[in-house]
Amino acid sequence: MTHLCRACESILDTPVAVLEWMPLTDDFISVENLDKKEYLKEIKIFECEDCGLVQNPADFDHEGYYKDYQYSSGHSHFVQHFMRRYAEAVYNEYYRLNHRNPAAILEVGSGDGEQLKQFKNLSVPSVLGIEPSEFLAQIAIESGVPTQIGFFGANIKDTLTESFDICISSYTVDHIRNPIEFLQTSYALLNEGGLLVFEVHDLEKILARTEYCLFEHEHTIYLTPSDATRLVESQGFEVVAINPLHQNEVRGNSLIVIAQKMPHVPGMYKTDLPFSNPLLCHLSDQIKATIIRLDAWVDSLPVDASLVGFGAGGRGVMTLATLNNHGRFRALFDSNFDGNRYLTPKTRIPVVGPDQWNDFSDAYCLVFSFGYLNEIKEQLIRKGFSPDKIFSLADFFPPVEQV
Repeated sequence: MTHLCRACESILDTPVAVLEWMPLTDDFISVENLDKKEYLKEIKIFECEDCGLVQNPADFDHEGYYKDYQYSSGHSHFVQHFMRRYAEAVYNEYYRLNHRNPAAILEVGSGDGEQLKQFKNLSVPSVLGIEPSEFLAQIAIESGVPTQIGFFGANIKDTLTESFDICISSYTVDHIRNPIEFLQTSYALLNEGGLLVFEVHDLEKILARTEYCLFEHEHTIYLTPSDATRLVESQGFEVVAINPLHQNEVRGNSLIVIAQKMPHVPGMYKTDLPFSNPLLCHLSDQIKATIIRLDAWVDSLPVDASLVGFGAGGRGVMTLATLNNHGRFRALFDSNFDGNRYLTPKTRIPVVGPDQWNDFSDAYCLVFSFGYLNEIKEQLIRKGFSPDKIFSLADFFPPVEQV
């Protein structure tokens, strides 16, 4: 099958990495529906030779999938602090550039509305979320955050009656099929001097860590700071800030870009900047080596020891799906779940909510959500876990000298 670049539509040739038979990260199996047909397909990652965009060019039923999406991290104290600081940084940057406070903010992929609440706390007069998940959108609406259920694209302009000073998102831009359409739509909806702000996974960190678990069916593009700059500036924006928050305030793999709408019409996507990343040449081998390290660690545990994981998001689901000995894991913990009514896709590991964590307190625990490691360790220790049995996925990243 021929794949075309999501940005410049050039033909993509040879993948830099392939993961065999991987699931969708939120496609959990109910214990009442164990015969559910799962989506299991290979993931191929390409670097476009013409524009440099690193991407997963294959599509699935995005619309149906995200309408039922339910995962949220808003319960985390760490995330709540991040959302507050994210809002403050963006608000202040808008004021610095425009010498007035923002009056209207649009969030794309607004989830349960927790980020927009932070802007309401800053007395922004008008906020609006766009969210495809009916489940999450309803939570936002019931909590007082205006939310429109649907997908963000060119047609959204016909459904909105106002323009905006800020268009913001978190881990949404890298889930969108057409990044150029996203940028052009954002440009059209923003007032002059308005800000486009987004957070995505930083490809530089993914490659340095061999964090292959972030190569998901759901992720469409992967950006470094220079890639993000090249992409947004091709569509009429100027980058004014990158990573405005301290690294201790953001999640484990965060790239935040703030770009201002400039007073000219965006042109077609093009680039004459160098883009090739040498780490991509060794990515496939590094992925294999990382999987071998993880399997070896699991095998090294005492044969009678219990083992659990923490974090039923993409990192946990995808890492487990690549391990030969994933059957050693008795459970996968996550605060988004109650009881043990669901199993992980492909690996069929029970996903267990906080009410049952203390039943596994003698177990070793591998924390996949390492961005929240300190908070998670505190929770586990309160449940009776031994600190010296708690490990982080980050412990298995390759040494710096190998990167």
